[in-house]
Amino acid sequence: MLLEITLLVAAGLGNLAWDVTGRRISARARRRERRARRSDSLPLPGPGEQPADPLAGVAGVAPEAFVDKTRVILEELDRVVDHFDLILLRAEAGESLVGDIVYVGAEGPRERGRELIEGWLAEVAELPAAQRERLDALGMPVASLEAMLAGERERCLWPHAGSSSKLLEATARDFERAVMLLVGFLGALVRAPGSPYR
Repeated sequence: MLLEITLLVAAGLGNLAWDVTGRRISARARRRERRARRSDSLPLPGPGEQPADPLAGVAGVAPEAFVDKTRVILEELDRVVDHFDLILLRAEAGESLVGDIVYVGAEGPRERGRELIEGWLAEVAELPAAQRERLDALGMPVASLEAMLAGERERCLWPHAGSSSKLLEATARDFERAVMLLVGFLGALVRAPGSPYR
């Protein structure tokens, strides 16, 4: 019994050491590859000494507070997706080792991702109906994010939802897709008629 406990402790310490070194380096490499595959990014300020924020001029298209909130939610959701690169490596290690010695840590980031999407949908619900219709015409991804959120809630009910690499990969894929939908929406606002950056 003492030998088994000693082996588990040694394996746990070895896993922890790998988690703070090699696994994090691998996660950064995955993050770079994933970001390189993205087809779109947030609109960037133009060149010049005092570059203007391209989202600052979309007040004629969408309320400024809504655009700012969308950008903040998008940036934070992007950080959650970044964290999933490490979570997926941990989940894969947990499936190949004794699961009890690998800390996956998916619950917090997964919950934060859901909260961010729910928060954005709540912001949309507060917009006047006419404004929502206009933004829907510009590709506001409400229906897609609602469907994604419903799928994620259902996925969380499955056994081992917090440690299965297959389920966590589906969550990471959905959160990445949510980021890209919001990036595309903000890009559409910049290109919309009435935007000075069009």
